Amino acid sequence: MDVTMAVLLVIVGLINAVPGLVAVVPGAVSRAYGVDVADHNVEMLLRHRAVLLLIVGVALIVGAFVESLRVPAMVGGAVSMLSYLLVLVGGANQQLRRVAYIDVVAIVLLGVAAGIHFAS
Repeated sequence: MDVTMAVLLVIVGLINAVPGLVAVVPGAVSRAYGVDVADHNVEMLLRHRAVLLLIVGVALIVGAFVESLRVPAMVGGAVSMLSYLLVLVGGANQQLRRVAYIDVVAIVLLGVAAGIHFAS
């Protein structure tokens, strides 16, 4: 196992997993995304999104160490982050754009990790 690739996957995994805290911290949704969540149903959807990000993040971290899960985790992470960037085409507030910039960095890191994986 290449240590650089593993470190990159753990970093990208943490970038995806940290928003999972939104699911368990009351009021975190509004602060994290810069939106007023007056509707409880919308808050539940955003908290569910946070759980899905946590799952993607954990999969990437596990994939750093379990070779058989590495490619599916990288594909899932790439699809998750790229799909977020695609839905932002119509514009977004400052906090959501910040998340997009972080995702761009994470996608680049994921691409480097994938390159190392497939080159070895």
